[in-house]
Amino acid sequence: MNSTQQLTQFIISNTPCIFVKYGDGEFAAANYSQGANCDGTSYSVQLGNSLRHSFEYITNQPNALIGAWHSASTLPFWENLTQKKVNWVNYHTILIDTIENFDKLLLLKSIKETQRKKIYVANPLLRKATVLLNIDTHVKIAYSDWFYTSFEETFEAVKKEILEDSNTMILFSAGMGAKYLISRLHMEFPNVIYIDVGSGLDHICTKKDTRGYSPPYDDLCSYLQPILPENWESDQYSSLYSDARTNLGKHMPN
Repeated sequence: MNSTQQLTQFIISNTPCIFVKYGDGEFAAANYSQGANCDGTSYSVQLGNSLRHSFEYITNQPNALIGAWHSASTLPFWENLTQKKVNWVNYHTILIDTIENFDKLLLLKSIKETQRKKIYVANPLLRKATVLLNIDTHVKIAYSDWFYTSFEETFEAVKKEILEDSNTMILFSAGMGAKYLISRLHMEFPNVIYIDVGSGLDHICTKKDTRGYSPPYDDLCSYLQPILPENWESDQYSSLYSDARTNLGKHMPN
């Protein structure tokens, strides 16, 4: 069973779990590099320490799937931060980089159909995800640097939406800061399902391929047709697509 299938089974069986991924930006930040990642979020000692803390915490939790960046050379650094064997899984567990099988479709279908309350932490341009996946609450964040400007505000906003019995799923398209947010929330709500979606919904929801490995938009629509709402191509979303070309994936061509 691959990690996409494993995460799907956790959701279908209503099992609390975490999927989180640490990419090249997280690696650079955790090594206190200068500059910023492709989303424009600045590296800093504060962010680096938060990422280190989140990794150590999450690896010690049950049913934690940790996405590894493609370069195996980064693994020893992360593994030195924890005493526990890391449950490394495919970085693209939820990212649709191929439509050769139905694993990613079935994963998104399980998210859409879960009876858990769903919260999505993401920028405003991902509002179509709320109708795609039947999301109950969209907690909006800035395109970049929200970790510095509104972390505690976002943390409190998400906490207020979690059900008392923790029968909740939280999805994150929130960049590097999402990892620390997940760890902080999990400390108080260990029975929630946490999924680090990252840029996985960017292309289908905004028509902007923000990472460069997504199938063409029309092919993506055909693949996801079983879960697309009837009004998916409604003209009401036209301004969203033009805004996405300006504000998302600035490192990628329009």
